[in-house]
Amino acid sequence: MYGVIDFSLIDTMPGGQGAFAPPAGWQGDYRQFLRTRFDSDCGARQHIAVVGRRLFIKIEGKPSEFLGPHAVEAKEFALSVWSARRK
Repeated sequence: MYGVIDFSLIDTMPGGQGAFAPPAGWQGDYRQFLRTRFDSDCGARQHIAVVGRRLFIKIEGKPSEFLGPHAVEAKEFALSVWSARRK
């Protein structure tokens, strides 16, 4: 999962690449999946936090685009992670 990460494209498709993509064939509560991944994997935690920061401060240039069946939930989760860190 690690290596060069394109923060402008967030894939939520099961079997996709990156911290937001569940394993192939996965079914379940997506928000719980993200919470578990966030809590247990430091690389995923960093990836999610950076995406949340990009959303929060509205980085100029190409914004993060969320693709796949969990795009809305992924965006909300990333933003909530960064917002919680700012308190």
